[in-house]
Amino acid sequence: MLKKHIYIAITFFALTACAQNKVTLYSKQHKIIPKINIPITANTLLSNVAKEFNENFKKLTGQYLKIERSNSLNNNYNYIILRVNPTQKDNYCFYKKDKNITIQGVNAQNLLFGINQFFKQFTNLKLNKKKYKITQQTTNSDIEIPLSFSHCSTADFDYREPYFSSNFNPKFRALNKTNYLELEWGLWGHNLKKNLKKYSLPETSYAKVGYNRNKNQYCFTSDSLYKYVKKEIGNIYANDNSLDKYMILPNDNNIVCTCTNCKVVGNTKSDAAPSVFNFLNRLAEDYKELSFFTTAYATVKEIPQFKAASNVGIFYSTIDIQKGIPIQDSKYRNQFKTDIKKWKKYVNNIFIWDYSVNFDNYFDIYPSLKVIQKNLKLYKKLGINGVFMHGSEYDYSTFQDLKAKIIAKLLWNSDVNLDDEIRSHFYEKYPKKLAEDLTSYYSFLENSFLENKKELHIYSGIKKSIKKYLDPKMFSSFYKEFELNAEKYKYDKDFLKIITALTFLKLEIMRDSGLGNYGFATINNNNEIIVKNEVAILLDKLSMFSKSSNLKNYNESRFKIDEYIKNWREKIYKYHKRKHYFFKKPFHVLSKLDEDYTNINVLNNGTFGFLDYNTNWHISSIDNLTLKIEKKIIELSRKITFSFLQDTKHSIYYPSSIEILDVNSDIIKTLKLPLDKTSLATKEISIALPTQFDKKQLSDIFIIKINKNNIKGKNALACDEIIFN
Repeated sequence: MLKKHIYIAITFFALTACAQNKVTLYSKQHKIIPKINIPITANTLLSNVAKEFNENFKKLTGQYLKIERSNSLNNNYNYIILRVNPTQKDNYCFYKKDKNITIQGVNAQNLLFGINQFFKQFTNLKLNKKKYKITQQTTNSDIEIPLSFSHCSTADFDYREPYFSSNFNPKFRALNKTNYLELEWGLWGHNLKKNLKKYSLPETSYAKVGYNRNKNQYCFTSDSLYKYVKKEIGNIYANDNSLDKYMILPNDNNIVCTCTNCKVVGNTKSDAAPSVFNFLNRLAEDYKELSFFTTAYATVKEIPQFKAASNVGIFYSTIDIQKGIPIQDSKYRNQFKTDIKKWKKYVNNIFIWDYSVNFDNYFDIYPSLKVIQKNLKLYKKLGINGVFMHGSEYDYSTFQDLKAKIIAKLLWNSDVNLDDEIRSHFYEKYPKKLAEDLTSYYSFLENSFLENKKELHIYSGIKKSIKKYLDPKMFSSFYKEFELNAEKYKYDKDFLKIITALTFLKLEIMRDSGLGNYGFATINNNNEIIVKNEVAILLDKLSMFSKSSNLKNYNESRFKIDEYIKNWREKIYKYHKRKHYFFKKPFHVLSKLDEDYTNINVLNNGTFGFLDYNTNWHISSIDNLTLKIEKKIIELSRKITFSFLQDTKHSIYYPSSIEILDVNSDIIKTLKLPLDKTSLATKEISIALPTQFDKKQLSDIFIIKINKNNIKGKNALACDEIIFN
């Protein structure tokens, strides 16, 4: 009998403790099964969190736990106690006291974050990082946990959103502790106008400029405008109480209302901040449970003389200073710090609207994570409450799954080791050799991007990316190795998206490089352009990869990959074996050059432009484009071929005429161009050079003058390549 008791005691001891000071949380064999406890008054959100814990436990063990609603505990059972405590200091905590485990969050969302961290830290529940789903795995018949533990975590920022499509997935948000504007914001961005369309607003709702009302902007001291906005917010919130944040912005222009009431509250001709904050204060008073924001952008400039309500905040956009350099290391640092400190004294909540991709080319790698980390540390130091990190939204951008996940981690803890996180990401997704190659190359790009102090704006062409971080030689070498895996991973959607983006980038580098080693063609001794066979192969691959990965767009303007491929094929068909007697020959520009377009080499270096004005186009906005050329360098030519861009959204138009003149400005030949109302397109135009039968001959030194279109207002001319052939 004594031996039996000794055996039972030893068995019990083995189950409840070991050399590593562990105890048994769950044992199928010995029927050690805890219960989940939530309060009697638990709301739907807390109940759903308890169910989420239970689902994870089921996937881990095959066993559902009983969820008990009670404010007291039965000493005969072990409990997983789930609680929401709005007054606690930390976002979430989990700890073991006696035989029970408590997981507690400042709200239901943070409680869920704590639960996920608990499973990650104490169990072998594995997550498929590629699909953000629980993988199929062998169930656990026993789970052991430390004899005692206590862990708390607090985020660096209260609001954290990496705005990539990865973050649209609820499982991603739960795992990575992020917010999602669709679930929290009743009004977002410049959508006030859209929301008010359903109402017939009276004239007094609109801005008064001089003696007239302008329907392109609102009057924010208008009682009628307030009436309808308040009504709309009330309806939105009544339908969904989770939508507790509202952004009220003036329409996206520089119009400011200067009616009597707006001037009384402080408006000037250029600053609408006083009337906007007056409007926000009224809403804040009527909806104390909601938060209201505007942006420090365009016409919201100076801090008003009156105090902002406690539930009013501001978004500060970094669009003008986010240029691929940490703000702390840039020329913008002092002004930025001054602005933030100024607004910090006025409102309780300052959120940053930041940017993490090249919006002109989503397939530009734009490896800015280390820059982002330095910026986030600065934001934290300045007391900023939240960060909205604008990514590629619904479209894919290169390595966006990596960026979304790591940005999410940085928003929680800006001190995480980025090199470790990058390595971990690739090794979780791919076999060792491929993961090693990706880690090595991407880490190199991150370091190059951080160390190079050249600016790279979030709207930039490929040339600036190359100057900043994208060395063509290294990229070509990496692409060659990476592309070897295409057959092996032809059914892997994530791989296919990356190879699509990199193939596009390979073609962009070739387009920028023109004629030469990394270019799309060479030029032979007969002055003929010879397009490389590799181009056709890459275009076929881009078509195949993009269709397999279901990628259609490559930038914010939703330019189509299919159209890009079509443009390439049309261009190389025209270029192959075309004579180019003017290739890299010397010439002079007589006209005034725009500040950002002083590089005239783009006019005869063999490169060509597509629909994006940032790549290979020479822009002239302050003057017509006038060149002086020596006849002897192009004497074998029979005509001049020009290529122009029309992009009316950016005030770029085809020219009105092309003139050939002598040095005395006497006209030798003129070509007038008909008005073209196309909004976005490119066009080739040729003008024959004078022959022996023409009255006026080409002089030894002659002038080409390309005249801008006679359109009122902003008016620019874009020319890419001038070919004498």
